[in-house]
Amino acid sequence: MLDVRRMLGRFGLEIAAVLATLNLAWSVYGLATALEPGEVRSLRVRDYPRTAIARIHLDLTSPDHSVTLTWRGPNASRQPTGPFRSSPGTGWGTNDCNDPVESNCPDSRCTPKGLRRVEGFMDHLADALACRYVTLIDARRRIGFHSHPGQLAPYPSSKGCVRLEPWVARLIHDNAIAGETEILVDGTWTPPPANAAKPRDAAEAPEPSGP
Repeated sequence: MLDVRRMLGRFGLEIAAVLATLNLAWSVYGLATALEPGEVRSLRVRDYPRTAIARIHLDLTSPDHSVTLTWRGPNASRQPTGPFRSSPGTGWGTNDCNDPVESNCPDSRCTPKGLRRVEGFMDHLADALACRYVTLIDARRRIGFHSHPGQLAPYPSSKGCVRLEPWVARLIHDNAIAGETEILVDGTWTPPPANAAKPRDAAEAPEPSGP
């Protein structure tokens, strides 16, 4: 009986040691994979690309500049659709971003109106690392949806890109398909108020780095 008790006691100590080791390993893993501010873990749906975003609709109407998502595939009905708040391009203050032609001009600082398809992705803006999960609307002009640190303004506040909350930007980035997912930009754009802060993102027009 005594030997049995010793064996059980030793077994219990061994189990405790194993659990302590696992707990330490998990803690180290958690520190090694801790998220930075504004970073979001992958939101890709399990059966992507069977289930994916078919269309991204941006309504430029203030104050929400609503972004809504249309999904396609077997699990489309289970995915979030919005509307989500955003903040688009300000223009220069002397041009009209509500005009489809002007909004598509190079260096207009407008978010381009019209219907097109996703043109690629980037992990973050080249000179603004906190702006992550870039889904390119216009690779030629280097304009896209992306996350933005801080509160979204209720008026246009970017140099042409579309600022989003981090998890929304990641959702789009992870589940859109380049060359397939449509982007529709419409609605009534209005300029920011005269006392609004000027866009400060030095690189809201990054060079695309691949599909």
